[in-house]
Amino acid sequence: MRRLTSIGQPLDMSPNAFGEPRLSNDALDDVPELRRRIAADGYLFFREFFGREETIGARREVVNWLDGGGMLDRGRPVLQAVAATHASTRIEPEVGKFPSVRRIMYGGCIMQFYERFLGGTARAYDYIWLRVPSPGQVTGPHCDIIYMGRGTTNLYTSWVPLGDVLLEHGAPLILEGSHRVEKLKTNYGRMDIDRDRNWRKVRFRHCRFFRGGDYSRNPRAVQRQFGLRWLTTNFFVGDLLVFTAYTMHASLDNVSNVIRISADTRYQLASEPIDERWIGDNPIGHSQAE
Repeated sequence: MRRLTSIGQPLDMSPNAFGEPRLSNDALDDVPELRRRIAADGYLFFREFFGREETIGARREVVNWLDGGGMLDRGRPVLQAVAATHASTRIEPEVGKFPSVRRIMYGGCIMQFYERFLGGTARAYDYIWLRVPSPGQVTGPHCDIIYMGRGTTNLYTSWVPLGDVLLEHGAPLILEGSHRVEKLKTNYGRMDIDRDRNWRKVRFRHCRFFRGGDYSRNPRAVQRQFGLRWLTTNFFVGDLLVFTAYTMHASLDNVSNVIRISADTRYQLASEPIDERWIGDNPIGHSQAE
């Protein structure tokens, strides 16, 4: 495998520092085993969880929207999502614009999975994050809890590639077992990015200054600090990645010429408290929250 980078830094790809996520298709109908695995590893990974046609249909909606905004190279097939030279895209709130994306994220397939996994009626956030990072974009190491920690902490992210997301497209990185690091949970994990106004605060860690919710802007140093492995692989149409709110994750650099397309939202028991920023007909998100 070629040397992979995140935030421009080559990752340590030795066996103790890097690997591929474990597949859990073999345990899809074994809820106790799924709970054991996510408790140990911090994530679950499934191939072909969703149907190919429905996923491609969702991708088609998104690429047509990107094309309408002039973000795609008109000389290439639209479904390939090859970026125009001036394209600058990152995250787009779904806000009801893409019905096929909503059918995947709120459909019976995934809701039934969570009701079995959680052992009760499941509730999804009403806000879907549509991620469309253009070439050169990257996600820094962070945990979701700092963005959505005002409800239950028994909260799970589902990340769905809307099309193949290969290593060169900026595939996700999962820091294996990071959800079990107590120092991480009781310090960084107690941050509330809106209440603490971290969007504006400058912090310094691992020899870098930065703002926002990232734990660090140095993925290689994060791996060394915790002694855990970064995990990634090529993701394909229909795959599903699930991880806890305390699982540190990031992405590889998008070193391709395509816009990487994926969607994610969060799931929990309906009976437990929910973060008010991400529910309702028009979730406020971070826009008005302190």
